[in-house]
Amino acid sequence: MMRLSDENRLRLQQLIKEQDFAHAQEYLLNSARQTVNLTLTEPENDEQVGNSRVAGEPDLPEGTPWPLESDGVPMTFVCQLNLEELKDLDPENRLPKSGCLLFFAGDYDLDVEHQVLYLSSKQMQTASRRSAPAPTVHEQDEAFHSYRLQAQASLALPGYGYVDEEAVEDDDHGWEEYEDLMFELAGQQDSPTMKMFGYAEGQHGDDEYLAALKLFGCESTYAPEEAIMRLTKAFGGDRERAKREVADMVLLIEVDSDDSVGFLWGDAGVLHVFIRREDLMQGKFDRTYCSFYSS
Repeated sequence: MMRLSDENRLRLQQLIKEQDFAHAQEYLLNSARQTVNLTLTEPENDEQVGNSRVAGEPDLPEGTPWPLESDGVPMTFVCQLNLEELKDLDPENRLPKSGCLLFFAGDYDLDVEHQVLYLSSKQMQTASRRSAPAPTVHEQDEAFHSYRLQAQASLALPGYGYVDEEAVEDDDHGWEEYEDLMFELAGQQDSPTMKMFGYAEGQHGDDEYLAALKLFGCESTYAPEEAIMRLTKAFGGDRERAKREVADMVLLIEVDSDDSVGFLWGDAGVLHVFIRREDLMQGKFDRTYCSFYSS
């Protein structure tokens, strides 16, 4: 994983000093992730092609079919991201510099049928607003409400399911103080509906294991060591590769439930889409894993 940019490193060091977390500085600097947050701005007016938006209708090029579930029901359009708007917000250069990234989701299961489409700027030249061929899987009763999205660079520290408690806690610092640190790091930013490249929301921190198992055709398990054993077997006994594949799994996007849009994933949960870092850096979005978490 790329180290923090100089600007982000200085920002986090200053916050660590202000919040009296010097005892955990090395851990925090090594575990912080450079993220992109996406927040709602105004209702989508359907006047612009290729802009970043959530819900509503996507812009699809001529000849590009609407993604369908295995039973033929149209998947729900989740969001469309204009990558040119994001290119200066990602110091690790993980995304293509132009074009659009579109996300569609199907019904829930242990994993979620879904599709991620990358459309180049050339493909977007023939794109136009497209209506679903029939009510989508999550819009059988009522369509979601579309909003424009604004992107902002941010930093994320490991949350409940991922944090090393021994590294951040001491006699004077517990979970409450660590939560205060994360809150201060978020600063004055509005609560985002979507986050890219951070830590998945959840209680167990096992999403990357599940993603790797699914992408390499292994049976799912919530036990990390068992997951590594199954991946090791899939890789012909290469345990180091098994651990590396899990470590290199990237949270491409997390989509929160949102009353304004109408999103309700499970019991006010979130959707997660994961991708292998190697595939991400090569601009290959045809092999991803989607799941949902709901408390």
